[in-house]
Amino acid sequence: MTRGRGRGPVTIFALVCAAAVAFVAWSLLRARGDAALTATPPGATSTAAALPSPPAPPFVLVRHLAPGSGWSRLALAPLAAPDGPRFVTPLNCVRAYVAADRGLCLASNGADGRAIVFDATTFAPTHTLALTGPPSRARVSRDGRLGAVTVFESGHSYAEEGFSTRTTILDLDTGQPFPDLETFAIWQDQVRVRRIDINFWGVTFIPGTRRFYATLAYGGTPYLAEGDLDRRDVRVLAPHVECPSLSPDGTRLAFKRADGLRWRLWVREVATGAEHIIAGETRSIDDQVEWLDDAHVVYQFPSDAGNNLYVVHADDGAPARHFMREAWSPAVVR
Repeated sequence: MTRGRGRGPVTIFALVCAAAVAFVAWSLLRARGDAALTATPPGATSTAAALPSPPAPPFVLVRHLAPGSGWSRLALAPLAAPDGPRFVTPLNCVRAYVAADRGLCLASNGADGRAIVFDATTFAPTHTLALTGPPSRARVSRDGRLGAVTVFESGHSYAEEGFSTRTTILDLDTGQPFPDLETFAIWQDQVRVRRIDINFWGVTFIPGTRRFYATLAYGGTPYLAEGDLDRRDVRVLAPHVECPSLSPDGTRLAFKRADGLRWRLWVREVATGAEHIIAGETRSIDDQVEWLDDAHVVYQFPSDAGNNLYVVHADDGAPARHFMREAWSPAVVR
């Protein structure tokens, strides 16, 4: 993701390289279409036997990456058997999320893309919005009323690295966007921030409100911020927080934090601000994680065995374990 000025040259170079690698990997993955992505992991069963109808909650919605005609479509699997047969939908998405009765599908369209709002029971599109760059992140509020889209975009900021992001919040009832987040009043320590290198990404909504958490970056530093759609303002809360994800009970935020050349997963207590690293996952994870429940997070990792999802306990230090093969962009529906 984009960062503005202020970091040392070695760190900036490392972060630019990481972003470039992620972008190239995304481009290659998209270009492969229906071709076989990777071999099925040894000992794993095929996902070719599809479910005839969508499973009842709880289930997990993912971007289906098993070889075949369903490649890159959204698919649903029972939470009790995530690596079993899946129900494959007609929607082809790079990123997606679903909550309540609404879904948000980010579809690629060459260098740009489309945000497709869809009915989460019929998977029929209801609204479409043109995007201004390759899709990166998607989120839907718990009540299905709000959605957030982040894309990579070049040229709209003055960030040195040449990578930029644009985040749009949508009213999913109408398909219309809210005003640009970069026009909101931004406050840090009761002082208004006025910068030309502002970027937002990684929105997560606060249930029962029209407020959200997100990453806000300027001056070379990514911050945790809390925004309010009604007040049209944003408050800076803490530095070095990227891609926050609010737990189902609303008490904790999982996020990633740069550690040299990699990102480590962390957890922050909403009430106290206390933070701790997720010790069970030591690899570099460049994802906005999803909470499986109040204690575990799920995320994607393109390992040697394929493009897989992993799960790790947020607190106990137990090693991360495999959760689901040939799948990305998880959304848990309880």
